[in-house]
Amino acid sequence: MRTTHGTKMDRRHTQRRRFRVHSGRNKYRLIPYAGNKAGFAHIFEKLMPPKVQDTQIIDVFGGGGAFTIYCCFEFGSKNVTYNDNNPTLTNFVTHVRDNPINLVQEYNKHRVQSSINHYMGVRDMPLDDGVVGAGRFLYLAKNAFSGKIRFNKSNKFNTPMRKGAQCPTIRMDHILQISNVIKRIKITDRSFEHFADTKNAFLYLDPPSMNGPSGNYKVPFTENFVEFVHQITPHNNIMISERNEPAKIGIPDVYSVYDVVLKRPRQYRTQANSKEVIAINYEPKKDADV
Repeated sequence: MRTTHGTKMDRRHTQRRRFRVHSGRNKYRLIPYAGNKAGFAHIFEKLMPPKVQDTQIIDVFGGGGAFTIYCCFEFGSKNVTYNDNNPTLTNFVTHVRDNPINLVQEYNKHRVQSSINHYMGVRDMPLDDGVVGAGRFLYLAKNAFSGKIRFNKSNKFNTPMRKGAQCPTIRMDHILQISNVIKRIKITDRSFEHFADTKNAFLYLDPPSMNGPSGNYKVPFTENFVEFVHQITPHNNIMISERNEPAKIGIPDVYSVYDVVLKRPRQYRTQANSKEVIAINYEPKKDADV
């Protein structure tokens, strides 16, 4: 696949478009996941590659699945791969796709018992063991403090329960709609390095471990990720969502960069710096220049 490095790409040095995130409570939102991209749908619409529907689409760091769901709604699910190396997430997405009614039934078992003690008990149970584990995870995800789903280095869910709020109901029609839309996706649980030899595909990269500009994440991951990006860039169309400027972390300078202003509550202490960038190594299907 040929990437384009023409005149428009060179404008990144003098002019950058700024996007604003819309509400993430839309049809692409499955769970309240940290860094959820459901509110980026209008940005993806502007920045997706041309003829992407005929291309293998790989959501390398799948997370809450919003990008995968967006692609399935817009382009169909036949060529879409959801990947995440956390077995709790891949098990959950598998049962959204294959077993949505039983998934909601498992959730409702926890809903009628919901309390702080019940939540903490569920948090200590396996979350990757079939539809039972997927139902547990959905219960935790819907009741986590401040809507933050967090895992430790061992992929163990460790977010406390939110306080003073009733356990929400699950809209069966919404789950069934998503299940139907993603019915043909491929689900994998690989590390990002597994895709290093991929060619002629579109890869979306939203690496969670690099989303902290404070530098409190492991340097080896950063180095491995940058090497990975250099390896796949000449052979694929790539979109990267990041909080760091690509040049700062060594991403190739053939990428066009767009600013994304995030939507934060006024009391959010880092509101002034609530932004991300999206970098692409191709000409988008629509004119995204200012």
